[in-house]
Amino acid sequence: MNIVSEGKTKKVEDLGTEVMLHFKDDITAGDGAKHDVLQNKGAICSEITARLMKYLNEKGIYTMYLEYLPPNKIRARKLKMIPLEVIVRFKKAGSFVRRYGGNEGEDLPSPLVEFTYKSDTLHDPLMCVEHLEVLGITTKEIAQSIIQQAKEAGNYLKEFFESHSIELWDMKFEFGLDLDGKVCLGDEISPDTMRLRKSGEIFDKDIYRRDLGNPLEKYEVVLKLCQSIDL
Repeated sequence: MNIVSEGKTKKVEDLGTEVMLHFKDDITAGDGAKHDVLQNKGAICSEITARLMKYLNEKGIYTMYLEYLPPNKIRARKLKMIPLEVIVRFKKAGSFVRRYGGNEGEDLPSPLVEFTYKSDTLHDPLMCVEHLEVLGITTKEIAQSIIQQAKEAGNYLKEFFESHSIELWDMKFEFGLDLDGKVCLGDEISPDTMRLRKSGEIFDKDIYRRDLGNPLEKYEVVLKLCQSIDL
């Protein structure tokens, strides 16, 4: 295998004009300060990602997804990733509450998109569009395209989970540019990257962040819902 990069939860294999993402069983929190290995996590998160990206593709959102290869691999478009976490928020939660106050689960008046710079050492600082231009991360035009696509993808995912009686509070996306320079949704969509709630019950990585038990029990519930999307 020609592994060209490895992050906390995935390895990327170069296939020439495409890549293969290998999802690992690792789970982390606190910029990697907390780290464990949970058997079968990679398989669960890769299948959820594959099904949700297939769903978004069908809704007209351009994603990296090409093919799911069980148990834990996705064949994907090769992207030059933009070093940003793009957070779409429907409710106040997590770092938003720590920064601005309010109550967990309180509605925002409209969907909010935040950019944070991907850097564990800098603790993912917030950035505005002008930061992206001044620091040479991306252009204003690409940033605006990302904002639009992130909101559209977020709304489609919110509708999907609402149809299964689960609230989507927020999610983290990552985008890159394909070989033609087109903005494309990449990385992962799973309970690692979303907040999913139902009547106070948690179905996401906050279980791990808060030491509330084995998160994979709830991840498997999310997977069963996502299996309503054909691959």
